[in-house]
Parts: sequence; structure tokens; C-alpha cells
Amino acid sequence: MIVCQNCGYEGEQVYCSKCGQPLVVKRISLGHLLHEVTHTFWHLEKGFLFTLKELAISPGTMQRRYLSGLRLHYQKPFSLFAISATFGAFALFLLSRNAPNETNTSFYKHYFFIVQAVMLPFFALITYLLFKSRNLYYAEALVMNVYMLGFTSIFIVPINSLSLFIPNGAITFSKTISLPLPDGLISLLEIIFLITYNIWTNLNFFKGKAVWWIIVRSIIGIIISYYLFNKASNLVMEWLL
Repeated sequence: MIVCQNCGYEGEQVYCSKCGQPLVVKRISLGHLLHEVTHTFWHLEKGFLFTLKELAISPGTMQRRYLSGLRLHYQKPFSLFAISATFGAFALFLLSRNAPNETNTSFYKHYFFIVQAVMLPFFALITYLLFKSRNLYYAEALVMNVYMLGFTSIFIVPINSLSLFIPNGAITFSKTISLPLPDGLISLLEIIFLITYNIWTNLNFFKGKAVWWIIVRSIIGIIISYYLFNKASNLVMEWLL
């Protein structure tokens, strides 16, 4: 019998049957650390990137598979959102650090993902109430929204990267030829992407319902979520800026 170093429970298996820690704990060595680093990156490659790919090609369907029990190869929803939001926030900070010091820009680069994380339960509640049925739990609506926001947190980065190619509001083809672009083009592209992706996700997730029924409720949900997000953003800006 081996005594677990974590909880003191005795056992003779590989792992403690009470707390799950390995019963035989070895000293930390460089080899041990190398194994942990390798395992972490391997897990991200096989779980995180695979989940992003599935969210890119079959949003809504991926969440349905996860909720049905097919979870082995998918990154867990909240860890995926945490990684995606951290990457997105850092990337937006780098892209906008040379932008004019405006209130909205400052908020967007510093607090956008924090507000998104706080608003997640409300976004899920809107989905739950609009698409409520016997087969949908609130927690499942939350999982669907966490995955959706995790993916969009990554995808808005390449959209915002367009600012690197149009720093003066125009695409320059030569010294004498340039194509002026409308103000707020990047924001417009973001809105188009977010609306399209949200509706696409709902069409796949709630497959079996009438298409018009899903689209109408999706648009209502987007309007309510946008209103609540703006209210929350304004409160945060008044408090912090």
C-alpha cells in the first residue's frame, strides 16, 4: 500500500482513488519539465487547433457534438475562450498601440474581452430564452456561446490586421494611385462577420427548426446582446477611463 502525498489516502493503484493524484510522485527534473512542456503543446495542437478548425468549418454542429458526449478531441469551452481572448487582446493591443489615443480605441484594446467574459452568462441567457425548448439547458446554451465567442476572439485579429495595410484610410497601389476607403471599414467588416457567424452557428445548432424561425430569433438576440454590451461597455468606460 502506498500513502498518497496529497490527501493521505492509501492505495496500490497508479493513481489515488480518492483525489486522483499519482501515488508515486517523482522529484522534478529537467526531463520531467520537458515532458510537461511537450504535453502542453501537444494537447494544444491536438485539442485547441482541432477545435478551432471545427468551429471554423462547422459552427453549431461542433457544439452539438460536444454536448452529445463526443468530447475527447475537443478543447474544453472555457479554456478555449481563455486562450483565445488572451491572444486576441494581446494582438489587438499590438495592432492599436500606434492608434490615436481615443477613448473608444483605448477601451477596445484594453477592456473589450473582459467585458465579453463578464457578459457571457447574459448572452447565454438570451439564447436560452429565445430558443427555449425541452431539449436545451441553460448550461448548454452557455457552452455554445463560450465556443462561439472563443472563435470570434481569434478571427477578429486578421480583420483588424487590415489596418496595417490601410494606415491612412486608403490602399496605395503606386505613388500616384490610391483607393480611399470609408471610415469605419474594419468595424463594418467585424459586424458583418459577427452577425453572419452567429446566424450560421444557430442554424447548425438548432437544425430541424424552420430556417426563418432561427434567423429571426438570431437577429433579435444579436440586437439585444449588442445593446447590453454597449451599456456594459459605457459603464466600464465611465468607471475606469
